[in-house]
Amino acid sequence: MNKWEMCKVTGIILAGGKSTRMGTNKAFLAYGNKSFIEIQIDILRHIFREIIISANDFSLYEHLQLPIVPDVMPGKGPLGGICAGLIHSKYSYAFVIACDMPFINKEVIVYMKELVKGDNYDVIVPHTVRGPEPLHAFYSKNCIQTMQRCLEEEDLRMSDFLQKVNVRHVNEEELIKSGKDIKSFINLNTCREYEGYRSECN
Repeated sequence: MNKWEMCKVTGIILAGGKSTRMGTNKAFLAYGNKSFIEIQIDILRHIFREIIISANDFSLYEHLQLPIVPDVMPGKGPLGGICAGLIHSKYSYAFVIACDMPFINKEVIVYMKELVKGDNYDVIVPHTVRGPEPLHAFYSKNCIQTMQRCLEEEDLRMSDFLQKVNVRHVNEEELIKSGKDIKSFINLNTCREYEGYRSECN
């Protein structure tokens, strides 16, 4: 497979979470005049040839007119959603983003996508002061077998999975030097967080 084929990438939006702390489906929270997931779709459409939604409730997302992929092994958290998305994606790599990250930035994603053309990493993940950001990262289909083994063994922590594969960490300093906005890694989990950022928008 040539490098051009390798840099064809699927975009996967993880929308299967329970949103327990928020109390409502985070994918459909409004920021400006669009929902979180609509913001993400609008940006991903300009970068990737294929976009799929990883979710178990088809009825919630069918109006978005994108392929919806259920978990292969339900109830396994983000790792299960990513694995299902990779299995169903057309291309060798996929960019994965959680639906609660409305500050998605095209430049950051494109910068990371360029790294796919280089060495054969299994995962390309940003690394901020909070640690790795595995729900805003690129994954190779080479990860599927390791993910399936982790799911079968109930080893569901993303941090544990990252230790089992070949990872390229993109640190915060690297992104800042390249002029990229690291706000894109913020995810909103509580009503207080959401209301704070929404008031800034208004």
